[in-house]
Amino acid sequence: MRTIRNELGWLLDEQLGTVEGVELAVLVSRDGLPKAHTKKLDDEYIEKFAAVTASCRASSKGLKDFTDCGEVRQQVVEFNNNLLLMTAAGDNTVLSVLTSSAHVDVGVISQNMQQLAARLHERLGTRQRTTPESGGGCGA
Repeated sequence: MRTIRNELGWLLDEQLGTVEGVELAVLVSRDGLPKAHTKKLDDEYIEKFAAVTASCRASSKGLKDFTDCGEVRQQVVEFNNNLLLMTAAGDNTVLSVLTSSAHVDVGVISQNMQQLAARLHERLGTRQRTTPESGGGCGA
């Protein structure tokens, strides 16, 4: 397992770490790699959370591909005890928040997520990874 470089963790803590109802927030690349997170959490937990976030996001984008709904902007997954909120946060990057209960002010949390995403849209983006076959790798 690799150690997650949490260089932008302070920013997530600043914008979301003190919002009532936020259990944790993770910034995730489209392919499931964690880029930053709130709190000091176990790297394995963060990696699993990031992978699940990317999977949920991919499912929604799959639906978009055969409907005329347009781009996916936000997602909410409701559990018995918590909510999972996801929003685009730059190119190929998603900001995912797990709430501390199912009875939180989603509007306040979502507003803070949007402010963070807008504030650093460029900085939070992830370039799409390419393979040598698609012309993005090295070689002759």
